[in-house]
Amino acid sequence: MRFEVLGSVQIRDGDRTVPLGGVRHGATLAYLLLHSNTTVTISRLMSAVWPARVPPTGRQMLYNAIFRLRSVLSSGGGGEKLLREGPGYVLHVPDDRLDLRQFQALVARGRRELAAGRWSEASDTFRDALGLWRGPALADLVEHGYAWPECTALDNARTAALESRIEADLALGRYRDVIGDLEGLVEAEPLREQACGWLMRALYQCGRQADALSLYRRTRAALVDQLGLEPSPQLRALERAVLNHDLAHVGAPPLLHASAGSR
Repeated sequence: MRFEVLGSVQIRDGDRTVPLGGVRHGATLAYLLLHSNTTVTISRLMSAVWPARVPPTGRQMLYNAIFRLRSVLSSGGGGEKLLREGPGYVLHVPDDRLDLRQFQALVARGRRELAAGRWSEASDTFRDALGLWRGPALADLVEHGYAWPECTALDNARTAALESRIEADLALGRYRDVIGDLEGLVEAEPLREQACGWLMRALYQCGRQADALSLYRRTRAALVDQLGLEPSPQLRALERAVLNHDLAHVGAPPLLHASAGSR
């Protein structure tokens, strides 16, 4: 069996998607998978499955969901076990059967390759990691109103992996290849100076100086209007370099996995 949370929550048995039951069953499975191989207390699990208010029959409904999941797992025979341990439950899943753990392992490897300057290997590794995603984390549960912090953390990790792949591709001179991804990042977080700087560089290197300067002006206007701040010295220096056709004297911006508007 294969377990997937990087997109809609599902269990796959070969080419077959295993029915999970209702939304609460899927939420129970998802939360246990997010914390696989560690004990999740019953109270914590119920609060996750019913974030607004646990119904009077919540504990029994949780037991029913656990019973259903155990029935599903018993047919797998791949080392997956859902056990009662102490005050809660632990779902034992081999790392190679859970897309989340595979993603995390690939990201860790990609970061080591990036730090060592092995750009081509890093680009391929991050591409493989991003290829595991089928949409936003726990997409089907999010549609039903679930807004766990873990979902936000996973989506942020996906964005960070994309940024790392872009950094590797920029180092390889793959400017045209990254423009689309960078435009998506800038559209999603228009105050993110790092993405703006990278996109300016890529546009300039593709012969689009006017577009690079237009992007700078839009970013500056957004920073001033929304935060009352001028662009960072690094971004201002990049604008001057684009104007003067002199990017060689402006170092590449550091990789900063930070929130929108951070310097």
